Amino acid sequence: MTRLVPLLLLAVAGQAAAQDNARQWLDEMSSALQTLDYDGTFVYLHDGRLDAMRIIHQVSEGGQRERLVSLTGSAREVLRDDKAVTCIKPDNKSVMVGKSRPRPPFPVLPRDLGKASRNYQIEDAGDDRMAGYNARVIAITPKDEFRYGYRFWIEQNTRMLLKYDLSAPDGKPIEQVMFTRLGIGADIPPSELQPSLTGDGYTWHRQADVRGTPVADSDKPGWQVKQLPDGFKLTNYQKKRMREDAEAAEHMVFSDGLATVSVYVEKRKQQDDSLNGLSTMGAMNAYGLMVDGYQVMVVGEVPPATVRMIAHSLSRAG
Repeated sequence: MTRLVPLLLLAVAGQAAAQDNARQWLDEMSSALQTLDYDGTFVYLHDGRLDAMRIIHQVSEGGQRERLVSLTGSAREVLRDDKAVTCIKPDNKSVMVGKSRPRPPFPVLPRDLGKASRNYQIEDAGDDRMAGYNARVIAITPKDEFRYGYRFWIEQNTRMLLKYDLSAPDGKPIEQVMFTRLGIGADIPPSELQPSLTGDGYTWHRQADVRGTPVADSDKPGWQVKQLPDGFKLTNYQKKRMREDAEAAEHMVFSDGLATVSVYVEKRKQQDDSLNGLSTMGAMNAYGLMVDGYQVMVVGEVPPATVRMIAHSLSRAG
């Protein structure tokens, strides 16, 4: 038995080093998505639909600029820089300009994935080929049914993301992004970052800040979640006035280091417009119910079981 101890220690150290190496690949991929110039076409599988899109991304002294063009369906375009997001919609001849970033087509990972290791297995899943490039596959596998699994194909030289899979706890695919053509580091003419749709004759809308206005005395939640999946902790809390004619709503954010769940609690004068039960849109799940005259809404990129558990365990604090 004594002889086995050094071997067990070596095995544990080897597993830790392998996880550190896999996390390093993911850190460098996140950086590459923000710092590289690239122009590519990708397919996006979600909600049983397959959309094709083109993305042009450029980084300069002025910051990041990006143009996203829909190649299927309506000819929508989204332009982003460090200050604003402009969405051009030819269907209803409108242009929406705002500061809030819509959900990006690529995943946004936290800087410190080490905190997520308790609830996920992060590992190197070997080599593959994707969009003509050699790729390293990194898998993030959940250890229970309360979070999603992730799989990334990362270009071996530049660390650029080539493909991304999001899967349910049972392994069924939920979303997939895959490049079919990709140029990395090529010169991008300024014209490629200009919209092909001029917006002439369109109605322009300036988006209000939909995140709500923080109000005073918001240091301690008035509500508590009695049952959370292992690893989820309260990371942020605010009181916000979501509507001018409404009382301040409480907003709590819980995270396990990778997945994030938002909980909103708002007093409702009338309950006939309340939201009840589960709603699903791709990877996003929301669960609503009324508790003592308050509308509770739990939203996150997590499985239905997670938002349902949190919603039904919410109660007044104290």
